[in-house]
Amino acid sequence: MASRIPLLCLLGLLLLVASPAIAADDSGIYYQLALLWPGAYCEQTSAGCCKPTTGVSPARDFYITGLTVYNATTDAAVTECSNQAPYNPNLITGIGLEQYWSNIKCPSNNGQSSWKNAWKKAGACSGLDEKAYFEKALSFRSRINPLFASKKMDDFNLYGLKAIKKVFKNGINAEPVIQCSKGPFDKYMLYQLYFCANGNGTFIDCPAPPQYTCSKTVLFHPYKKWMLKQQLNDDSAEFYEAAADPFQLPGLAMDN
Repeated sequence: MASRIPLLCLLGLLLLVASPAIAADDSGIYYQLALLWPGAYCEQTSAGCCKPTTGVSPARDFYITGLTVYNATTDAAVTECSNQAPYNPNLITGIGLEQYWSNIKCPSNNGQSSWKNAWKKAGACSGLDEKAYFEKALSFRSRINPLFASKKMDDFNLYGLKAIKKVFKNGINAEPVIQCSKGPFDKYMLYQLYFCANGNGTFIDCPAPPQYTCSKTVLFHPYKKWMLKQQLNDDSAEFYEAAADPFQLPGLAMDN
């Protein structure tokens, strides 16, 4: 495996102009958005990955896995409330969940169980109606826009943990919490990113973030078409042909 740390093309982040990380907010809550890198998930799951049955090809990007509301005073997740609104899949059709909150676990599924669980465990107590809750998650993700395809590079390159955080600090004035998992060559690989925003929607450093185990440099595992077990149709085959090459985090040289 090549051990060199590649210099990335400075493609920039498509981010909204960020406010200062510490902003006035009397809402008493903050949000935590979890983003999963599917290449790492497919590498480590024993069941493998399957193409969703939605008929929509998931994006070549990080997938949302949750949007949780926290009490800003106690840092406890808000999971108990008087809102008993049932999950209604008809309210969230056509807003982009199939592309960006996709479920690629096997056996193949349409993602409804993931969205239903997210609504029941977090969304119902978010103070938002169902559609607004999922649209907020998608909006946060689009503002972060964490991934750009770069030039073709070798698989399994290493990236500095501090440099990854610096990319986002420069873009949204807040650092992600990085979760790693064990990957090939007994190396840690980038698995999930967690971002926090206050009630006004300004990104902030997550209060008392979990201390996940990562090394100083981590693998960015490629996401390739053969990782999905289900037979692809013509349109999605073209999509995953493009996804056969590894994707790179945008920004500066990842060697710090």
